[in-house]
Amino acid sequence: MNKSYLFVICLIFTSFTGCITEQDSSTYEFFEVWSGEGQFAPESNQDQGELIEAIGNMSENPVQFQQALHNTSWVKYEHNFVIESSWEAKDVSLFLSIDYDTAQGNKPSEGPAGSLNLSIRDPEGGEHGEGYELVTWNNEISERIYMLPVIAGNWTIVISGSGLDGVGSTMYSGEYEIRVETEGLI
Repeated sequence: MNKSYLFVICLIFTSFTGCITEQDSSTYEFFEVWSGEGQFAPESNQDQGELIEAIGNMSENPVQFQQALHNTSWVKYEHNFVIESSWEAKDVSLFLSIDYDTAQGNKPSEGPAGSLNLSIRDPEGGEHGEGYELVTWNNEISERIYMLPVIAGNWTIVISGSGLDGVGSTMYSGEYEIRVETEGLI
């Protein structure tokens, strides 16, 4: 048989099976990079009496959440996670859940539940968070996903929100859970 016939036959089979195949033994798998949780709290340097009064006012009229707590500042919690370049990650996902609760679990059916301030900074200084938002009782945050760019290095999450800690948490609390996952090379 002529070499040109073999070449044509090979081209035909290439579209079906390929004449030359490279075996890639790379295996990608989804795995958890980091997870954390916490309870929101007011800054400790505030007048506790005013804070307790504001929470009392809020529990009497939850719709007035912003007015009751407008002078309150909240603790900022910083968390870090690392994306390793050796993982050759295909994607990075951050999952966020926020849970607000009131005394005896009496959650209103609507209205403001609490505030949230979120910043997600990549190793190059890019911002990927939502910033400030008001979370409502009828639209709470459960497993909200943030699709992040694949940038190897140290990432920083800064989160704050409304909620009381200690004894005050029996009247009003706010808790968060964060999980970061990637599909990377194993």
